[in-house]
Amino acid sequence: MISMVDPAPRFSSPEKSRDGTGPSYSPTDNHYAPTLQAARFMGWFSIGLGAAEFLTPGLVSSLTGVRNKRLLRLYGLREIVCGIGVLASEQPANWMWARLAGDAMDFTTLLEVLASGDESRMDEAVCSLVGVIGAAITDAGCATALSAASSVES
Repeated sequence: MISMVDPAPRFSSPEKSRDGTGPSYSPTDNHYAPTLQAARFMGWFSIGLGAAEFLTPGLVSSLTGVRNKRLLRLYGLREIVCGIGVLASEQPANWMWARLAGDAMDFTTLLEVLASGDESRMDEAVCSLVGVIGAAITDAGCATALSAASSVES
């Protein structure tokens, strides 16, 4: 169960995950702690962003330049699912890779806004692209580090 006070997922064992498919990441292991902390932050960020996209697509549309509110709602659901996956998983690497794939979708959608030539949406799209790039860098770093840790310990 995920607690609002302590957003860290619970781990059953430092050697194997509950489902027996691979190692668990221990939040007390100094080597993984910063990566897990960043991944958890991105999980909460996903849930918050996803809630905004799903519940207030009009607001998100005005902030990003993306006019397709159905698409924003779908992206919101994707964000919420990935965020929950990151927070609830004993092996969040795959969920971080899923977040990175979502970043690629966001990037492509924002490039479409820029390619449209609609001057009224350019500033919002460029600012959103900067945010997506920052999230993608964090997601890629976490996914890579957690995947490497998983392959070393398996």
